[in-house]
Amino acid sequence: MIKTYLITGASDGIGYEIARLAASEGAAIIMTARDETRLRAAADSLDAVIAPEIAAFDLADPVALEAFLADLDARGIMPDVVVNNAGHGASGSFVDTDWAKLDVMLRLNMNALARISHWAARGMKVRGAGSIVNLSAAVATRPTPYFGAYAASKAFVTNLSIALDSELRAHGVSVSAIHPPAVRTSFGTAAKADLKTTLVHKLFPTVGPKTVARAVMSAVRRRRRSVIIGPVAGIVMGTAPIMPRGIDLAFMTLLFKGRRAAA
Repeated sequence: MIKTYLITGASDGIGYEIARLAASEGAAIIMTARDETRLRAAADSLDAVIAPEIAAFDLADPVALEAFLADLDARGIMPDVVVNNAGHGASGSFVDTDWAKLDVMLRLNMNALARISHWAARGMKVRGAGSIVNLSAAVATRPTPYFGAYAASKAFVTNLSIALDSELRAHGVSVSAIHPPAVRTSFGTAAKADLKTTLVHKLFPTVGPKTVARAVMSAVRRRRRSVIIGPVAGIVMGTAPIMPRGIDLAFMTLLFKGRRAAA
């Protein structure tokens, strides 16, 4: 049986690598991203048995998102696998960061992800099968000064995903939260994260998008609720519950406070 994947943020990085792996398995793929030129180039580069479908729009725009979901409904399309990969970041002092940038990030990381998850969960529950995979982060488990809004948005992703999995598992639907450490993608540039000035960049290795994509595909196959990628993410998430809050905040501040704040 041919599976259908809906992958957001699929023009490059993790999303593209997930699409590449899904295509190698013969899946039908719907790819979304903002930049139509890059998205089309990504779709054309896949070695796909079934030509990928692309939808270029801004997920942070609720009107555009509703129009996209309505179109899928009108065509009777309910994917077997939904991967909420698209996301923004914002580093630096919360107070000094422009609110418009924070607003877009929060709408994309939380509102759009929740809306797509809600839409997919309803359809999958009726069908009695399906997988939703949400990209979270290792920092979802702790307050992170100078990366605070981003970490908080990922805490939302993790908690929503785990709760939904508990609600839907009996109906044949799995929901997975994926927790990578820093990933080598265009994410940092898009977020204006001056990561080279932070200790977290100097002390801890990053992982590649292919590593995360493989973890996503494994989560779908094994119906895993939570996936922690690599030892760094394991340490970050494992120590969060036992670290005294004052020490934890001082440590995270030291790791993430760079020489410049995002504008």
